[in-house]
Amino acid sequence: MANPIAEKRSALLAQCPMPATRSDAEAARQPIHVDWVGDAGPRVVVIHGGVQGGIGGGPATFAKQRVLSERGFHVGFAERPGFGRSPTRGVDDMERDALWIANLLGDGAHLIGHSFGGAEALLAAARRPGSVRSLILIEPALQALIAANAASDPKARIALEAMGKPMVQAETPADFALAFMRDLGTGDETTRRQLDEYDNTTANAFGCALLQARMAPPPALEVAMAAVRKAAIPVLLISGGWSPAFDYIAHKAADLMNGKVTIVPSPNHYAQLENPEFFNRIVGDFMRAHDTQHHV
Repeated sequence: MANPIAEKRSALLAQCPMPATRSDAEAARQPIHVDWVGDAGPRVVVIHGGVQGGIGGGPATFAKQRVLSERGFHVGFAERPGFGRSPTRGVDDMERDALWIANLLGDGAHLIGHSFGGAEALLAAARRPGSVRSLILIEPALQALIAANAASDPKARIALEAMGKPMVQAETPADFALAFMRDLGTGDETTRRQLDEYDNTTANAFGCALLQARMAPPPALEVAMAAVRKAAIPVLLISGGWSPAFDYIAHKAADLMNGKVTIVPSPNHYAQLENPEFFNRIVGDFMRAHDTQHHV
């Protein structure tokens, strides 16, 4: 049976220019900027979501978590390649980013990731499980869990259909970009205004960035989750309760990693921006509860 999502993705990709490519060695030479705040305390590494050229992602999505540094944590807000002060390394690439994220863990750190950055944080944790004190994932981009279970689980099937609509109904990459962002919701009034003002050229570039982003394949994610579970890393999955698809991902990932799910009520994909006081308390308490060096 033909897969309408895969077919439409191929048709939309055909409308995009070929992205610039860089070897792993070339990419690794580009610096990663990390904004460290707080003079002392347990180390925390924070990885934002989004793709280059888009809106609604990037370091600003954790602007309201800087207060964690005032609560006894030494927090590093990483700027992924192509965001902020970090030069691009080519298209967004989960597995490539996991390498430098793993290096940021040092001798031990709590690791927090949102959306695209949540999947990257998972992959990084699996690379160095002994250096992860806790793993906190906010609506991570683990749509592969939905696809893998759609045939046997009605909830997954419904979630897959909902998440596939922006792509299936799009005629151009610009259509896909705007529908994708409107489905996720936006985290502040400025971002909502930017979305309304997107011209077709900018939206088309954003759509191509989404389509060309290199997601980790399902087997890699399965291996990573198995490694996290085997290492008994404390895992917290956070969902905003606004999306059945992301709620499904949270509960399925928690089951696979023996983790915990907490709903931080939010009207969209940015619970850390929409409900910061509750979010910061939940996250701070979870890290404090597991604030010992983790060993495998």
